[in-house]
Amino acid sequence: MTASPRPRKLSIALLPAAPAYRVVALLLVWLLATTGALAQTTLTGRALDQQKQEALPFANVVLKATGPETKVVQAVLTDENGRFTLPAVKPGSYELQVLQLGYTPHTQVVQVAAATPALDLGTMALPAAAQRLDEVVVMARKPLLEQKPDRVVMNVDNSLLAAGNSAYDILAMAPAVQLVDGRLTFRGKGNVLILLNGKRLPRGTSLETVLASLPGDQIERIELISNPSAKYDADATGGVIEIYTKRSKELGWTANVGANFRQGQRTGAGLTGGLRVSSPKLDFAASGSFSRREGFERGTGSRTLYEGRQPAATLGQVRNLNKVSRDGSFNSSLNYHPSARTTVGFDVDWLPGSLAGAGIARADLAQAAGLTTSNIQEEVMLKQAFTNYTLFYKHTLDSLGSNLLLSGNYATYRSEQQQSFDQEIAGPGNALSRASSFRNFIPATYHIFTGSADYAKTWNPTTRLESGLKYTDTRNQSRQLAESLRDGAWQPEALTPFSQVGYQEQVAAGYFNLNHTIGRLSLQGGLRTEHTRYTVVSGIDSSYFNLFPNVRADYKASNNYTASLGYARNIQRPAYESLIPFERFLDTYTTMRGNASLRPEYAHSFSWNNLYQSYSLQLNYTQTTGAISSVYLYDAPNLRFVNTTQNLRQRHLATATLTAPLTPTKWWSMNNSASVIYQQLRFPDPLDAATPYTKSQTNFTASSDNTFTIGKGWSTRVYGLYNSGSFDGLFDIGPYSYVSVGVKKSFWEKRASLNLTVVDLFYQLNPRVSSSVVPFVSSQQMRNDTRQVRLSFTYNFGKTDLKSKRLENNSNAAERGRLGM
Repeated sequence: MTASPRPRKLSIALLPAAPAYRVVALLLVWLLATTGALAQTTLTGRALDQQKQEALPFANVVLKATGPETKVVQAVLTDENGRFTLPAVKPGSYELQVLQLGYTPHTQVVQVAAATPALDLGTMALPAAAQRLDEVVVMARKPLLEQKPDRVVMNVDNSLLAAGNSAYDILAMAPAVQLVDGRLTFRGKGNVLILLNGKRLPRGTSLETVLASLPGDQIERIELISNPSAKYDADATGGVIEIYTKRSKELGWTANVGANFRQGQRTGAGLTGGLRVSSPKLDFAASGSFSRREGFERGTGSRTLYEGRQPAATLGQVRNLNKVSRDGSFNSSLNYHPSARTTVGFDVDWLPGSLAGAGIARADLAQAAGLTTSNIQEEVMLKQAFTNYTLFYKHTLDSLGSNLLLSGNYATYRSEQQQSFDQEIAGPGNALSRASSFRNFIPATYHIFTGSADYAKTWNPTTRLESGLKYTDTRNQSRQLAESLRDGAWQPEALTPFSQVGYQEQVAAGYFNLNHTIGRLSLQGGLRTEHTRYTVVSGIDSSYFNLFPNVRADYKASNNYTASLGYARNIQRPAYESLIPFERFLDTYTTMRGNASLRPEYAHSFSWNNLYQSYSLQLNYTQTTGAISSVYLYDAPNLRFVNTTQNLRQRHLATATLTAPLTPTKWWSMNNSASVIYQQLRFPDPLDAATPYTKSQTNFTASSDNTFTIGKGWSTRVYGLYNSGSFDGLFDIGPYSYVSVGVKKSFWEKRASLNLTVVDLFYQLNPRVSSSVVPFVSSQQMRNDTRQVRLSFTYNFGKTDLKSKRLENNSNAAERGRLGM
């Protein structure tokens, strides 16, 4: 067990600002000075029930400027005593409205004189109104895609996209997102911060494990942010994707159950359920899921092996592995509201999972001396368990939304990887050369402690400041035990120089982000500071300090057109697992190894976004130094490829994305997206480190999502995607396509739905991966069980629209992502 950390003092030193940061600082000082010059008249009042003379809590109070435009100046809710406050109102004439469902609206004219610090509007009594609301039918529906200056919003709730698809499936169909075999890129960038209700989700192949257990009909919306502010952790170099599940609008209770079944060449099924109870003082929510999925990996590959730059042999490989994954999740949250402005909460997240695989691998090595054949019977078992405890306190400071959030997290992550290989090698002439048995056991344990304080101050609807501090302490213990069977006994192997390693990392961070609007111009400026101290057992220690500025300007030229310019500097730290220098075997001729010498990569990102009505054109350019990339090393004596991660020299990435939603008819809605991506990567020649090697490529991707509303609860959907291919490090990823067709039926007053979908209709979601870089000349085609028929059923109990004041928290989001959780 790792010893508990001793309390540490957090101190942040002010360093001399670089010239570029002085410009940002001067801009922010000017914005603050502008803010201070605003009027400071404060309006107060109280809303009552006219008949009962009782307070009207949570009534809408709207202040409008009088004149031809009747512009809304401020809007707030009354507290539990019916009181409200409207701060910083300029001198002038206004119209005040108090609105509450079931009451006749109250309207009055308000005159605000200059040099008046406060104005009490007194008591406003609203009479009850006799209304027949059962006759009202609301026909409006949010579009599937909403374009905003800084993000794209997918309104999944009540769309056909939600039924029958998991969160993983929906994310794979989001605009400018490519998601294949757990590899996610957004506008061509791979380091994407993904948040589910404020909690970070994994990168890599385990992303599918987590999101596949979340049914789409529990999702409200997905927000795709290409240029995040300084509020987000500085490692979001690829942008931010936020997934929000549904929230309620009435006090009471609601519950849901769901089941899904999928059939391809293999079978899978899952169950989900959730319960939410909301009262004026307490909010409780719990959800859980379990899934069992069968699958396979079938692949063929070929390699050319080299001595220097001269071909020496060829290697052909065949792999057939059957897999069974079992994944579960349990999430619970309890929020207590001692007052309308204060929330104290406790969250628990538990994510266990396992993957068992067994099969055969065959390799034929053709050399000048003849053919050598290797047959391997392999078994793989992967287990993981992630537990996260969060305690937080939030207090709203005023009616404009200024607030203070304090939170603490403790998370543990335990993983076990077990491999066993029984191998027979036959030399030239099929003579049995030798038989061997090998097993590999790699356990790892992580303890992560996170504390944060976030403060947001809203002076008026045009000016808002966000700031905060964060401290994280991460501790790891890992070891490897590799053994071979000799003379009937298991004997240890020395695969790595360390049988046991570990490390400790502390990160202290502070940030501020200021937003200010002047007429049609909105300005945002932020700065994040981070100091990192890293200590590794039997490795290289390091300590470094960084500044991460972030600026953005949005100009609304007209009601139809908005243009935005932005710049951000970001960091990507290595994934925790990449730092562990252990070796995992994929087959006789391929292994994976960590790299304890990895350093962070740094990125400068520039964006120019154009939004005309609902059409969007986004241009982005990113330059990355010390780019973290997957590479292969050549172990010539063993004819083995070693997959590892290294810092390469530079990566240049330029993207242009066009999004165009259309409505050909009232029953047909269409969302189209297309991207052109240029990437250039510079790294040393694999055989000569002093010689630079440059690799570049331009590729494109296009998608179209079509929904047809038939009526009487029936709807259909057709989605298509094409990617011309790209590259990742040394390896080229071939073109691929994806087509899905689905039909949905809603019934029982829309409480239940049944969805039938066929995904990867033409079985083209398995691209070829190849390389022509000497000495890593290879090509492989791996096929998984991606073509499936999926059937899902969901049913909602209780109130279908339940109000919840549950608070989401993401204070340890960055650390969860580096864990792969």
